[in-house]
Amino acid sequence: MENKTGKYFKYAIGEIILVVIGILIALQINNWNETQKGKMKASTILEAIRSDMVKDLDRIEDLKPYWGEEILFFKKVFPSYKYPIDIENIVDLDTINQVNYSTLFDYDAPFRSNTSAFDAMIADGNSDLITNDTLFSNIQKFYTFNVPTNENLFEILRQRSSDLNYKYAHVITYKPYKNINDLTDEYLIADLNIYFRSKNFYYWRTFIINQESLTDIIAQIDKELEQ
Repeated sequence: MENKTGKYFKYAIGEIILVVIGILIALQINNWNETQKGKMKASTILEAIRSDMVKDLDRIEDLKPYWGEEILFFKKVFPSYKYPIDIENIVDLDTINQVNYSTLFDYDAPFRSNTSAFDAMIADGNSDLITNDTLFSNIQKFYTFNVPTNENLFEILRQRSSDLNYKYAHVITYKPYKNINDLTDEYLIADLNIYFRSKNFYYWRTFIINQESLTDIIAQIDKELEQ
């Protein structure tokens, strides 16, 4: 009787051990599946963010020549103007002779970042899926610092343009200067100098810095997706 009881006891212990092992294996498989799902979702998020950033780079390349040409035009108006940031010579200054009032007093289209993928990640609470802390920090910095900084700088520039248009409405309306050499109003040139320095800073901060940041983050994303 005791032998039978001992055998049953050993059998029961063995069954319990097998059940526990089975549960542990199932949990490991489930955890592995969940981890794989998280990685796949993280890859989808990173691919979407990368797509938005590539669009941003394309938009920067589209806008840079227009903003650069406006700044270079002022160099013709005010030869002693010193660029805080160098701009490649995208236009032959020797061919510019007449005053372009819209170039002097207005501004080109602003740069607007594509933020839909990042916004969706934050709204869905999926930011923790990006386990590469350095990559997430750089992405977050771009969208929470660079993007609003771009917006704020453009608003400052827009306001200065509005102030110039109000102050020199008579000049814009009657266009008294035909050739650049005729533009000799020292006060107007001084105000334009301040305005174009703002334009130059916007060009540097919005196009040059963002281009470098975006290129670097995209490379980081590509490296992360390869793993």
